[in-house]
Amino acid sequence: MTFLLIALALLILIIAMSEFFLRFALSSSFNNNRMLVEESDYEKSDELKKEEEEAKKFLASSEDVYIRGFDGTLLHAYLHKGGNAFLISLHGYKGNAMNNSVLYRHMAALGYSILVPDMRGHGKSGGKWIGMGGFESRDLISWIAYVKERCKDARIAIHGVSMGAATVMMAAGENPDGVIAAIEDCGYSDLYDEFSLQLKAMFHLPTRPILDIISLWCRLRLGFTFKSVSPASEVARTHIPMLFIHGEADDFVPLWMCPRCYESHNGEKEVWIAEDARHAESMMRHRSEYQKRCSEFIERYMS
Repeated sequence: MTFLLIALALLILIIAMSEFFLRFALSSSFNNNRMLVEESDYEKSDELKKEEEEAKKFLASSEDVYIRGFDGTLLHAYLHKGGNAFLISLHGYKGNAMNNSVLYRHMAALGYSILVPDMRGHGKSGGKWIGMGGFESRDLISWIAYVKERCKDARIAIHGVSMGAATVMMAAGENPDGVIAAIEDCGYSDLYDEFSLQLKAMFHLPTRPILDIISLWCRLRLGFTFKSVSPASEVARTHIPMLFIHGEADDFVPLWMCPRCYESHNGEKEVWIAEDARHAESMMRHRSEYQKRCSEFIERYMS
C-alpha cells in the first residue's frame, strides 16, 4: 500500500510538473513574456519606437482578413494590396504583427502585396495553445491557399523571425503551390534542442528524463512531441530557394543551429550571419543591409 501511495504521489507530481511547463511555455494566456524571448538593445530605443509608430499606421491602413485554421481556430491577418507579388511575414513567439515592419513596409514600397498574420494565440487570432511551428506551419499553408484564392496569379515569398522562421521552414517542407522563395531569420533547428537549452538556462534542470517526460505529456495533451517540430528535418524536403539569416551574437537560438538548417536544405540557398546581432536583432541592427539582402533574394526568383 505504501509503495502504491508513493507511486501515485510521484505520478501526480510528474503530471503537475509537465502541465506547468506546457502552460508556461505554450499557453497563449499564461502571463509569461520572457520564454524564448531575449531582451534586445533596441526594445526601448527611439529607433524602435519610431518604427512601431510607422508599423501601426501601415497596419491600420490594411484590410483585416480572417480564415479558419486546420482545427477551426479563427485566424487573423493584415492584408495590404499591391501587385501579384506577395510577401507573407511572420512574427515570433509572444511577438506581434508590428515586429517585421522594417522588411514588409520596404517590400510594400516596392509594390508588393503584404500579408501579416497574427500567429495563433497572438493578437486578433484565436488559439489557446502555441505550437512553436507545428500548428503554425499548417496555419501558414492555409494563409498561402487564401492568397492564391484571392489572386490566382500570386507569386509568394514567405519570411519569418524566430518561431516565425521555424514556421517558414516547416511549411516550406510541404512545397506549397505559389511559394517561390523563403527567408528564415534566427529559427531553431529543433524544438527539443531549443527547449533543452531553455530548461537549463531558466530552471537549471537537466534535459533527461525531464524534457522527455514533458514531451510525452505534450503528445497526450496537444498531439505533438517536441522532437516532431524539427525545422532542420523539414527543410530538407523543400525545393524552394531559401535565405538563412542568423545573428552572430545570438546565444538564445544559438548560432550553431543555423548551419544545421542551411546544410539540410538541398536546393538553391544563401546564408548571412549578421555581425554583432543578438537574437532577432539583425533586422534593426543592420536595417539597410537586411532590406537589401532580402529584397534582392526575393526579386531574383520573382522575375
